[in-house]
Amino acid sequence: MNNDLSQATKLKSTVVDHSRAGNLALYHEAQEAGLTLSEWLETQDPSPRDENGRIASELDAFERQLAVQNIVTNGRDAISVEQFFVGGALILLPEYILREIKRGYTMVQDPAELVSVSVPEQGPTVRPIYLKTDAAKKSPGKRGAGGGSAYPRVQLLYRDKEAAIVDRGRAFDFSYRVVRNQKLAEFRVFLWWIGAQIAYDEIDNIYDVVMNGDNTSPASDDVFDGTPGTLAYTDLVHLASSFDVPAQMTHILATRGDIETILNMSPFKDATTYPASELFQKTGRVSSLMPMNAKLVVVPNATSTKLMGIDGRFAIRESVSQPLMIEADKVIERKLETAVVSKEAVYTVMVDDARKLLDY
Repeated sequence: MNNDLSQATKLKSTVVDHSRAGNLALYHEAQEAGLTLSEWLETQDPSPRDENGRIASELDAFERQLAVQNIVTNGRDAISVEQFFVGGALILLPEYILREIKRGYTMVQDPAELVSVSVPEQGPTVRPIYLKTDAAKKSPGKRGAGGGSAYPRVQLLYRDKEAAIVDRGRAFDFSYRVVRNQKLAEFRVFLWWIGAQIAYDEIDNIYDVVMNGDNTSPASDDVFDGTPGTLAYTDLVHLASSFDVPAQMTHILATRGDIETILNMSPFKDATTYPASELFQKTGRVSSLMPMNAKLVVVPNATSTKLMGIDGRFAIRESVSQPLMIEADKVIERKLETAVVSKEAVYTVMVDDARKLLDY
């Protein structure tokens, strides 16, 4: 791997000067350009890329700055939080915290799996677009030389109302007295936890949107036709088969209790009849067991007995006016106390037929 540190070494003096002065100008410059500090550093110290545009070096521009500053983040030689504060790389700390939170965000259940597309928006509202498929379900018309049946129409339309972009996040209040002597290898574990919490906040929101609508789209159709109060294997079969092609159920979103009920269904417990259960036993990950070829997603605040089946390729659009950001000034000036990491976005329904409710 290419780890050329020559340009990073040239940037080091700038980072040190800003750190000694507690100057956040680099963050402001990055934000004005719509970039994170990591992305801004890439503009100053570009990483080599492969043919697909992915970074083709062991370290990216931010990590190269850590390297030239001798900031060790893991292993027995990891520095303490206090060393980060008193060293020449202080202004890198907010970005380091944000990066580790983002790592935790994808560590347990990545919300991006449930989103068809994420697009930037200016805010504070968006006018959702959706695919109207009613007419498209008709049999395809055939047109000969003399004319004939009209072609089925697939319409792309605006919803009647706008959806408001919402600011969501988490505040963390880490006493400097408590964290100052923590090694970064330990400190980052707590940051991962915060990131995973933020991810599940978004999964809660996605569940609510696909079930109840986004205030511009209708609620999901309830396809349950079984015995009230009982969740049976046949109900899952019916849920999966209720999706009209080309949609197909890729994920089931539900409470932990309802997912436990699914896991205890006899067809999914017998490895001889359902090989995926053996994989589940090996990994311990719920997503390894895929009833109806759909991943199971625990939703912390889902409603019991209400399972949502979605096609993650078509159902949800994410409009983002501000990606996940951290209050860099509070990290530095208040030494981690009462800092907020937040994101401004809204989820809307793109294809109504790509979501189905099973309310037993």
